[in-house]
Amino acid sequence: MLLLATVLVVIGLGDILRALLPAGASTVLTFTGIGGLAATALLAAGLLTGLPWWSVGLCILPIALWFMTVSVDTAAAPPSVRHAAPRVLGFILLSAVITVIGDSLVVGSEALPVSTVGRFSTEFAALALGLALFHVVSANALVRMALDAEQHGQQSSDSDLVVRTPQLKGGRWIGPLERITLTGLLVAGAYPVVAGLIAAKGIIRFPEMHEDRAEGNKAEYFLVGSFVSWAVAIVAAGLLWTVR
Repeated sequence: MLLLATVLVVIGLGDILRALLPAGASTVLTFTGIGGLAATALLAAGLLTGLPWWSVGLCILPIALWFMTVSVDTAAAPPSVRHAAPRVLGFILLSAVITVIGDSLVVGSEALPVSTVGRFSTEFAALALGLALFHVVSANALVRMALDAEQHGQQSSDSDLVVRTPQLKGGRWIGPLERITLTGLLVAGAYPVVAGLIAAKGIIRFPEMHEDRAEGNKAEYFLVGSFVSWAVAIVAAGLLWTVR
């Protein structure tokens, strides 16, 4: 999982940087910033893990594919599902292959130069860091892609009933906090608390969805976004479980 953690760290930091840069930032500035972050993270991964440099260099492939596919700019036109889906699938497959390669190299090699980070193993600490960074902005972009795809599907049938864009921006913070909290609770085995949080979110949104019962678009918008966000948190918890 060390190489997967490296990929997630670079993507998470890169997307945070893209979100912080002003809207008019040049492509050269963005590319330079992300390139510097990637070089630093890959160098640190090579030094701290002791993995061969060629295996660390393979991380560039899914990283480049992610940044070419996923945009964190909320004002930009989203890519079509037909265009983005194969690339997202390619990112997942590349990440899986790199993970298998990294795990086989770790098993077949001597002890890592840095075996533990505090009370946790190197793999667990690195993967937890990468997933936490991914939850902040990158996962929001995935949820937004799913919502945009849902909106396009509704526009083809009845464009007047589509919920265009949430009026409040609190979801940009609530989403990451929700995913990080759910991931931590799932890893800790606090399943009743997870169920309570999910139920509480539904109760809080129930009056708004109840008022929209004639059209159902707000309810569908809420359900699609929530399920995609929860799925990301569940997958993250599952990955952490494998290296506990």
